[in-house]
Amino acid sequence: MKNLRVTLGMQYQDKDQSGQTSSTTKAEQGIKAKELQVSGVIPFTDAPTLKRLFAKASATTAGGALAVYRVANLTANTVGIRQVTFAGKLDVQEQDGKMAWGVQFTLREKHSVPEKRQARNDSRNGTAAVKQSAGTGGAGDAGGSAAKESDQKLTWFESKVLKPVDSALGKVVN
Repeated sequence: MKNLRVTLGMQYQDKDQSGQTSSTTKAEQGIKAKELQVSGVIPFTDAPTLKRLFAKASATTAGGALAVYRVANLTANTVGIRQVTFAGKLDVQEQDGKMAWGVQFTLREKHSVPEKRQARNDSRNGTAAVKQSAGTGGAGDAGGSAAKESDQKLTWFESKVLKPVDSALGKVVN
């Protein structure tokens, strides 16, 4: 695309809590994924590029979800956007007097930092619930997991490097 222009946006979702009053109280509902609004021009002589863009926008995975693409753009990389999916609408308009199409579309961040943070928190809460419901004996549970680990044959690298790092990180995270 020629004359490529990328605009970055981020939405803070909230809900009005004032009812019929003049209060400005809002309920925060989280930070939504960042979006890149992309616009540019594709000359009529480069019709395969437009065709390829539509193919990528409508591509899906085997499970039916939209395809995820890696982004190589300074603006996106500066704010940590690495993967995106097409979102919203893909517009193409013939440009007056230019023999080209004006193209506009939106790319929405996939696997965003808030999304990863929420998943991590959900998994921690889930594992805490599993640990509590798994058994009542604290010492017996620790012995059982230690026995399971000792049954596995670890390589030198796993036992001398990875396991101590994993243990240290576990203490920091928890």
